[in-house]
Amino acid sequence: MTHDRDPFEERCREALAARVESVDGHARSRLNRARQAALAERAASSGTRPFRVPGFWLPGSVLAGAAVLALAVWVARPVVNPPTALAEASALEDAEMLSSSEGPDLYQDDAEFYDWAGGDAAGGTG
Repeated sequence: MTHDRDPFEERCREALAARVESVDGHARSRLNRARQAALAERAASSGTRPFRVPGFWLPGSVLAGAAVLALAVWVARPVVNPPTALAEASALEDAEMLSSSEGPDLYQDDAEFYDWAGGDAAGGTG
């Protein structure tokens, strides 16, 4: 199976082969022993995998999380009609104020100001 290789790939392959050949026998032997030891260790530990969540736990945990989220949203949902309750309360207060024989309490805070403002508008100055 031959592939057409471009010149760059050929130069890289030749440079790598030359570099490998330049490594002395002792270093090459140490690298090979280290590689073999790592492969043996990996093969020995492949039977004792680290803990992994089994496949049947994943859908159950997703479903439980969705149920908790839905419950939290349902419990924390806003009350549907708070403006209606406020409108009814203010309408009741308005009806009570209109039906009373007393005037509104607006003038009690600063009666002198209202006297001055009413007298100034009636005087026509300005």
